[in-house]
Amino acid sequence: MAESHSQVIGEPGSTKRVDEPVRYDDEEVIWQGSPSQLVNLGTYIFWGIITFAAAFGLLLWNSGIGRSYGDALDQVIEYAIAGTLVFAILSCLMAYLSTRYERTVITRNKIKEAKGITSIFRRELFCEISDITDFKSPPAGLLGIFGLSTLVIETHDDDQPIISIRAIPDRDALIKLLLPVWRKAKMDRKGYFAE
Repeated sequence: MAESHSQVIGEPGSTKRVDEPVRYDDEEVIWQGSPSQLVNLGTYIFWGIITFAAAFGLLLWNSGIGRSYGDALDQVIEYAIAGTLVFAILSCLMAYLSTRYERTVITRNKIKEAKGITSIFRRELFCEISDITDFKSPPAGLLGIFGLSTLVIETHDDDQPIISIRAIPDRDALIKLLLPVWRKAKMDRKGYFAE
């Protein structure tokens, strides 16, 4: 089964009731997770094929095809194949680390998306729960074979008009968890700004 790092902290029907008034300082985490590495399956397959082809080409070249050519061309071919292998490994490593360090945390008031491998390149975006306009459930495609799906959240937020929570194991449970919190936050915000 696919490994996806997600954790439901506040289940519907837990001790914390959803109909309690929303406090704007309430940062209780209700869900957090990161996508499964299966989102990189296409990248791994592509670079695996390229690596296999490059290694096979190097094997053929060294087995005798390159004898009739000069030493200069022999070095160029070997460096090109070695460069391709290094680039393939770095591309797979970059895809792995990018997914590994992508994290979404949902509290009772905010959604925080953090992406980036190091603190220099790390980007954290925040969106208020009450700014959510709609939830979309796109078809899972190949991820559905592994029991994973994506949740797309549309918002009024300028920084995050679309929040995509990719390759999570139970999208419907997350929607059921978010809907009451979202409705309550919207009602409280309307009441707060109406006064």
